[in-house]
Amino acid sequence: MDNNRGGPQATAEEHELELMKQQLLPSMSEDIEAALKCLNESAGGSRCSIFRVPEAIGGGIAEACRPRIVSIGPYHHGESQLEMLQGPKWRYLHAMLGRTQPHAVRLENLINVVAPKERMIRQCYSESTDNFSRPDLVRMMVLDGCFCEDADIKDELHMRAVPHLDRPLLCNTYVKACVMQDLLRLENQVLYFVLKDLFETTNVPEGTSSLADLIFNFFNCILKGPGNVRERWIKRKGVHLLDEFRLSLIPSDPQDNQVDKSSSFPMIRSSSELRQVGIGFKQREASTFLEIKFDRKRRIIGIPKIAVDDDDLNWILPNMVAFEQCCGCRNDNHVTAYAMFMGSLIHTVDDVQLLRKCKVISNHGMSNREFARFFNDIRKAAPFELVEESYLASQFAILNESLKCEQAYHCWAQLLNTFHDNPWSALSGLVVVVTLVGIIQTVYAVLQYHYPK
Repeated sequence: MDNNRGGPQATAEEHELELMKQQLLPSMSEDIEAALKCLNESAGGSRCSIFRVPEAIGGGIAEACRPRIVSIGPYHHGESQLEMLQGPKWRYLHAMLGRTQPHAVRLENLINVVAPKERMIRQCYSESTDNFSRPDLVRMMVLDGCFCEDADIKDELHMRAVPHLDRPLLCNTYVKACVMQDLLRLENQVLYFVLKDLFETTNVPEGTSSLADLIFNFFNCILKGPGNVRERWIKRKGVHLLDEFRLSLIPSDPQDNQVDKSSSFPMIRSSSELRQVGIGFKQREASTFLEIKFDRKRRIIGIPKIAVDDDDLNWILPNMVAFEQCCGCRNDNHVTAYAMFMGSLIHTVDDVQLLRKCKVISNHGMSNREFARFFNDIRKAAPFELVEESYLASQFAILNESLKCEQAYHCWAQLLNTFHDNPWSALSGLVVVVTLVGIIQTVYAVLQYHYPK
């Protein structure tokens, strides 16, 4: 009887399972197809350089990588909050095409230099661009690429070639600053080879500087540093504007990063804690603010003054860190290593105040609390292990090795200091030491008596 009851029940259960499988099969197949459409086949490939930043990176980095006022490229194309400058893009392109001879530009020529590279352009995005047809993508690259050039080189090129062009938007200080920031956001990049091809097709007036030089002039209000920054910028070719900016900060001769792989590599202490064990800080003259160096003999960490204002640092640094993290190049993470180093030094408001006194951090922009929170968030956004293979690895190793020696010295010095401040503590300590010595001698004498050699 039990078998009879179990039979129909088992059959009904099997029927339900079969129905569930029939429902799951097509729906999961659709999910797979949808996921593949979102992820570009070239994601993770050598050409992939423009990334959609995952929220998992944390630290507010993903938000910092998104445009605020103008969309460049496919990721944020058509978003309503970015439509303000979409119309002016077409006006600037029209003005470029309307130049007088011999600097006239033909639209056909602009399309001809971009269209053959359409497939290559798609391979540079981590997410699929299949929702844009081939003509649509080429149209976007021509329009956005020409706008980037217009924003970059307006003073030297357009005011000379098209002096009648009314430019009320980019002449607005606030809008210009927002556009400049958006042109350096990771999810808003246009490829450098597209800019170069368009620039070389636009018949620029004789005497106009190179594209790299013009871009540098545009971003020079963010990048503050010694004159050879320009030399590094022009010599190195990045894949897009953000990468160009990042490469201009990397030292021409990076420090040796060879360290003993068998040694432990703990995170260094905060600046306040280091100060307590005799490690000092000093502003260091260097070609780039990434060149941090620890002077072991003088026990001083030399840190160049940060070459960007606080207000710019809180968006440009996350974008460079995100780019390095998404690229996954463990031997090319200079900015991430710098952010981790500074994040290790800065935990609290007191740490920021100490570095401000040493003139490493400027005295305007973010408050001490905001600065501490910013670097705490950045520090949590990347694995500390990346530092082990960075240009700062040797500096971390030397500093940690020095701290081991300092720790023993500091404990002894602190003990002496306590005894010096309080004679009764010194006397009590002496009594304890004498008592311990007496006990040890007594135990040793008893053992010698009972267990003679």
